[in-house]
Amino acid sequence: MNLLEGIKVVDFSKWLPGQYCGMLLGDYGADVIKIEDLAGDATRRFWPEKAPAMSYWHLMLNRNKRGVALNIKKEGGRKILQELLAEADVFLEGFRPGYLARYGLDYASVRRLNPRLVYCSITGFGQNCHKPAHDLNVIGLAGLNSLDDVGSACVSEVQVSAIGSGLSALSGIAMALLARERTGEGQQLDVNLYATALSMQVTGISSLWGCRETGDKPFGRTAHYYNIYKTKDGRYLTVGTIEPKFWQRFCDLIGCPELGKRQYDFAHGGELQDLVAAKIAGKTQAEWLALIGGAEFCVTPVCSLDEALQSQLTQQENILQTADCDLGRLRYVGGPVKFSSGAGKIARRAPFLGEHTLEILQELGYDEQSVGKLRQEGAI
Repeated sequence: MNLLEGIKVVDFSKWLPGQYCGMLLGDYGADVIKIEDLAGDATRRFWPEKAPAMSYWHLMLNRNKRGVALNIKKEGGRKILQELLAEADVFLEGFRPGYLARYGLDYASVRRLNPRLVYCSITGFGQNCHKPAHDLNVIGLAGLNSLDDVGSACVSEVQVSAIGSGLSALSGIAMALLARERTGEGQQLDVNLYATALSMQVTGISSLWGCRETGDKPFGRTAHYYNIYKTKDGRYLTVGTIEPKFWQRFCDLIGCPELGKRQYDFAHGGELQDLVAAKIAGKTQAEWLALIGGAEFCVTPVCSLDEALQSQLTQQENILQTADCDLGRLRYVGGPVKFSSGAGKIARRAPFLGEHTLEILQELGYDEQSVGKLRQEGAI
């Protein structure tokens, strides 16, 4: 069963947030039409490339989509997009506020063509700010670069606000489609990376506000019983012993059972952290893991990405998939949600630039002569 069968999505996003959202919609059965300008998305050429203008990034994020290349600066290109939107259920766009309005493709204009359309805009800072930004800029402004208790700035391997915004868009679209079933009306969704980054810090913000009222010191993300410690061989263990029973078991493990009663001794937190660090540094990661065995400690290794992909946890998720195509065998990371009825699948590789333009124009009723004229005009 294709969960989203019959849902048509026009994906006019150029960067990660919209591409990721459109990918998941396509995985679960929506007909996703990927719109690009005639030069193609910049992400097509991100290193490394499987084939010219077919980067691994593009192949992952634009799978299960049909590709159309349009020039909306030409009347013919605009008309094609308007015709697609007139029969679509969802429009994903990631342009700066006001850009699409120049071409009569803003929500107010498109709504007149299709009042049932769910129009999802993903920007850096919302509809009232024209600032350009990418994930690193956004998380810096939102306070997410300072992820440790001493305020050290860092660059995450995960584009936190971008992926988060893709998921926010996905959930917003699902809710808007559900509301449409009740009202018959679509609506515009305003998703932005900055608001997403703030929302994801809900626990930290609530702690900050609470401590300002009570006069307490903010707890932060780390403590002696919740931290990362280096082992003898330069590897690491994560110690997440929040529950007292796990903290006590951990103290027994490292040969310091008396520390079990000092879990909340924050006045000597630095001293306790140094003590634990010295104990963990006395053995290799493998030696600690052998001592832990299958017992429940909330103590786990810090894995490399390769180790994580090869782990038993990953294998049992069945989230890694392969599919053969004209470019050879491609590997994919599937969607994270499992449904009791219906499943996501990789039905088609990402499109070459404009690969399905002719197919989709024919579906719209264009004949060979009309298509030739559009090509001459530079509209497609």
